[in-house]
Amino acid sequence: MKSTKDMRKFLLEQMSGVANNEVDVNTAKGVCNLAQQVYNTLNIEIKHAQAQAKLGESKITEVEF
Repeated sequence: MKSTKDMRKFLLEQMSGVANNEVDVNTAKGVCNLAQQVYNTLNIEIKHAQAQAKLGESKITEVEF
């Protein structure tokens, strides 16, 4: 996959495969989990970019736990 369009196509094919009993439900769950991780990572990157834009010259520092 090289783009979000490719990823959407793949996910829709998986959904269709489940509906048509061509894709195992456990495989679909795994695909779903991976897609969620991609979404979570993208969401973090967007929030980081938005925060960086608001801060301008200031730097975002790491958070320690």
